[in-house]
Amino acid sequence: MDDFKAFVKTIPAIREEVANGHYTWQQLYEFYVLYGEDDPMWDTYKKSHMDLTGMLDILKNIDLDALSKSFEGLQKILNLVSTFVVKEQPKTQNRQWYDD
Repeated sequence: MDDFKAFVKTIPAIREEVANGHYTWQQLYEFYVLYGEDDPMWDTYKKSHMDLTGMLDILKNIDLDALSKSFEGLQKILNLVSTFVVKEQPKTQNRQWYDD
């Protein structure tokens, strides 16, 4: 039972399923005991939930210097490409009032 409680704490979306009446705790516990926590049934809950700590872990592992250098490189490439692109001026008719 303690293993199931610890497992449920890692996936808060399961609590929502019980609160919404889709499952009971008994049903989920029996499923956990029969099939274990590696069953594909749990994958939808594991993948659909990204908690704040998970997002912070991702942000913590981002190398901001490398990201900044990548953006600088991309900006240089775009500037270079823009020099090759010919910008056409809109064709205006130089008609005067007396051309009518």
